[in-house]
Amino acid sequence: MLRTIFLSARNAGLAATAVGAGVGAAAYCDEDKEARGPSFDPEALERGAKALREINKSPYAKKVIELSKEQEKTKQVEAKSKQAEYEAAAKQAAVEAERVRWEEQKKLMQQDAYNKQEVAKYNNDLAVKRQELEHQKQRERNQELVALQEQATKRQEAERRAVAEQIEAERRATEKYKSDLEGKVQRERALAEAEGRIRENRENEDVNRRTLLLTLEEERKKLLEAINATFGHIGSGVSELLADKAKLGSAVAGLTLLALGVYSTREGVRVAGSTFERWFGTPSLVRETSRKGWGRSKNTSAGSKSLEAVQRDFSDVVLPKSLHDNVRSLAAITANTRQHGAPFRHMMFYGPPGTGKTMAAKRLARTSGLDYAIMSGGDVAPLGGKAVTQIHELFDWAETSRKGLLLFIDEADAFLGRRGEGMSEGLRGALNAILFRTGDQSRDFAVVLATNRPGDLDPAVIDRMDEALEFPLPSRDERKAIIALYLEQYITQASTATAGGRAVGLRGRISAFFRGQKVAADAISVEGITEKHVDEAAKATEGFSGRELAKMIASIQTAVYGSKQATLTPAVFQQVVQRKVKEHAQRQAFVAGRNEALPQ
Repeated sequence: MLRTIFLSARNAGLAATAVGAGVGAAAYCDEDKEARGPSFDPEALERGAKALREINKSPYAKKVIELSKEQEKTKQVEAKSKQAEYEAAAKQAAVEAERVRWEEQKKLMQQDAYNKQEVAKYNNDLAVKRQELEHQKQRERNQELVALQEQATKRQEAERRAVAEQIEAERRATEKYKSDLEGKVQRERALAEAEGRIRENRENEDVNRRTLLLTLEEERKKLLEAINATFGHIGSGVSELLADKAKLGSAVAGLTLLALGVYSTREGVRVAGSTFERWFGTPSLVRETSRKGWGRSKNTSAGSKSLEAVQRDFSDVVLPKSLHDNVRSLAAITANTRQHGAPFRHMMFYGPPGTGKTMAAKRLARTSGLDYAIMSGGDVAPLGGKAVTQIHELFDWAETSRKGLLLFIDEADAFLGRRGEGMSEGLRGALNAILFRTGDQSRDFAVVLATNRPGDLDPAVIDRMDEALEFPLPSRDERKAIIALYLEQYITQASTATAGGRAVGLRGRISAFFRGQKVAADAISVEGITEKHVDEAAKATEGFSGRELAKMIASIQTAVYGSKQATLTPAVFQQVVQRKVKEHAQRQAFVAGRNEALPQ
């Protein structure tokens, strides 16, 4: 029965469903009709009606309907519950949507603020870069302005210098024209006066001849009377002297005083002649020369020279072998050049101080038979504008040498340096004068330049030199030979008349006698000095020049003479050598710019 009711309820539900479906279909058809136009499905209604008829026929129709109502209520409750859930879910979704919207709006506001901040930062960076660019451009404009001002200043200075040089050139030209005009006037005046005197002498030739004859006759008579009277007095005086011994002694004393007077007069004349020669003969730039008096010279060797003869002349000169051969070859060439009338060659000696440049030049001049003259480049700068005149006078004087002259210019870099803005007008003129006088080869003189700094010389000066020889510091073997040479000269031969390399003649002996001095120093005895000591000294004096070695041996001589006994011992020798080595190291430190004292 229950099954029957259930089936009836099921059928009733189906019928209700069918009816609802039909109604729904009808409603849908109505809605669809409104949307799409007129459309109707009658089958749904038919199925619904059929279901209703079946329900009505069933004995459980009432229960079915109630059951359907209960089911409908249950569905409605479920629908309301679902609707409430849907509404709650909708509200939750709305809240969530609102929250999402606010979060999105917040993010949007933050993004907007960040974007505004980035834009402000970017604008600030642009402003900073724009300001830096403007500052850079301003600095560049300032630098350009400063450069333009410097260029304008240099241009004005160059124009001022050019105007000053032009004014100076015009002044020199005016002075030269004035001096030439004055010289011309003086020459014309002298010629006129000479012509007047000649004319006057010609007109008074007879009167002058008669006057001269009368004067000569009177002088002859006076001379004859003086001779007769002198011989008469001499005869009577000799007779009296032979008869009286006291008068004879007085006569001998008088003759001795007369001899001393003659000697003193000769020495005075020599000194006066030297002074006159210094003031009126030798140019003021020459410090030392072999030319003495007017046309006299110390150098007496002349003629051609062989290499063997030159080698003998250079036997006591210690130089490196290649340099020694070059110097001897130049000496032979120079001697033979003068003999054959060929032009001389100009030379440049360069190297550290004290390496024998001046000594080689002197020996070269003496060996080749030339006169020599030594000048220092440091004497030119103080002359200023007079340097040009002095240099031309020097070369004019050199051209008057009958044998030819070797002009040695020491410290040539002092006034023959590179031309530049810092060079004074006097040095520039002196340099140009040297270049002018050495531009062509000369048969009268040879120029030898000596310098410690060849790189500082003007290129035109270097181009004038035909030979360039380097004088290096001596090696160990060469130092050993130099020390042995000076030991022989200053120690072994200290008591001879040629001690120190200078011969003492009769004049020097007499001069020393009247001054109460010894002609030669006391002899020095040498005890225990062997070749080993010389070799050790040569090894210890690494870096010494020849001049320093000579001074060291001279210091040894002084130390020996400073003791009671003039004896050279190994202790004295080694003590002086060690002291000189320390002094050399200290000087090298000073040269390097270090002013601190070396440890003792």
